[in-house]
Amino acid sequence: MNKAKVAALFAVVALGGTFLWWALERADGQGSPPPPPSLPTSALQGLLPDEANTVEIAAKYGPGVVLVQSFIPGQALPQNVPPQFAPFFAPFLQPPQVGTGSGFFVDAEGHILTNFHVVQGADRLQVRLQGDPKTYPAKLVGSVPALDLALLKVEVKPPVVLPLGDSDKLLVGQKAIAIGNPFGLEFTVTTGVISAIRQNPGAVDPLVPKLIQTDTPINPGNSGGPLLDSRGQVVGINTAILSPTGQVGAPQYSGIGFAIPINLVKEWLPTMKAGKQVSEAEVLAKRPRLGVEVLPLSALPPNLRAQYGLPDQGLLVQRVSPGSPAAQAGLRGATRFVSLADPSTGQTVQVGVDGDVLLEADGRPLDQAPDLQNLLANLKPGQPVTLKVWRQGKTLEVRVTPRQGQ
Repeated sequence: MNKAKVAALFAVVALGGTFLWWALERADGQGSPPPPPSLPTSALQGLLPDEANTVEIAAKYGPGVVLVQSFIPGQALPQNVPPQFAPFFAPFLQPPQVGTGSGFFVDAEGHILTNFHVVQGADRLQVRLQGDPKTYPAKLVGSVPALDLALLKVEVKPPVVLPLGDSDKLLVGQKAIAIGNPFGLEFTVTTGVISAIRQNPGAVDPLVPKLIQTDTPINPGNSGGPLLDSRGQVVGINTAILSPTGQVGAPQYSGIGFAIPINLVKEWLPTMKAGKQVSEAEVLAKRPRLGVEVLPLSALPPNLRAQYGLPDQGLLVQRVSPGSPAAQAGLRGATRFVSLADPSTGQTVQVGVDGDVLLEADGRPLDQAPDLQNLLANLKPGQPVTLKVWRQGKTLEVRVTPRQGQ
């Protein structure tokens, strides 16, 4: 699936790149992990309340944040190339790489949550535990690549399991704490606030409907690490930053970072624990859907839009699935089609030009397909949506209740 990009002055930079680390906590034996350690009261004397809170959270839950290395194999020389020609091919072959990122324990069995982009392409994973010079092998148990989620497991007993909070109750302005391994600087703690809860601006895959924005400093290597509240509960997984350099691969902290809300993660955690590698289609199947196929009007040539009297923006309905919520609400698909050349492939495609145009959903403009996907993904079961629809030069409102599987 094509990744949405933040254009012009800003470049979205995944917090992986050259540096992708994660950290694991030490463990041996079975059973429940011990309770998080508490600092003696005397150690906190003289600190401001906010300082004491940060120090306590770092001491209690920092040991549950982990550091992991991913080993990505390089490209081998083709077998039919004679050895004497190897130097000529060497500059074009990808050498082996070691990536690093962050992660955290979510149960006493040694499961670790992180980002999928931290482990993508690796044929071997190992973890480092805080304060422990040893490395421990890790395996990928399950993943949801379309949501940038992965679950690892190590055969060690975590000293601390991080509690998962409720990201739906986050308030803009409340404290946020990040723990991770930026630029390979192990087990770093930074603080800030929740800057916004917003629709995904293209910082990660469009199937992630909304993101937590924070000014807590995060950088390459923080990927997969936890964003915690002042109680030490994980409210998000640090995932991406906006770089004012405008260069992918040259990230720079800008005060704008993004975390995947933990409630979205909790929805898929049991599936990943069961060993499932979840496909994009399976993610979509669980989302509320209208049952329409749409095409952004911005993708059509201006002269074609003018020829058929279409608006400049909106989602042009190509097809309505029989029996779907959209069909029951009376939405109409196309009956007249024209042939257009796909600029990316050069192939001719059939485009419907007389279907309904979805202009807005609950008052929000619809310009691209992810705009509709994100809005639907945030609806509660049975919650209707009001669509502003353009139909043959007139506008009308259509109320429809999405459901899964359509």
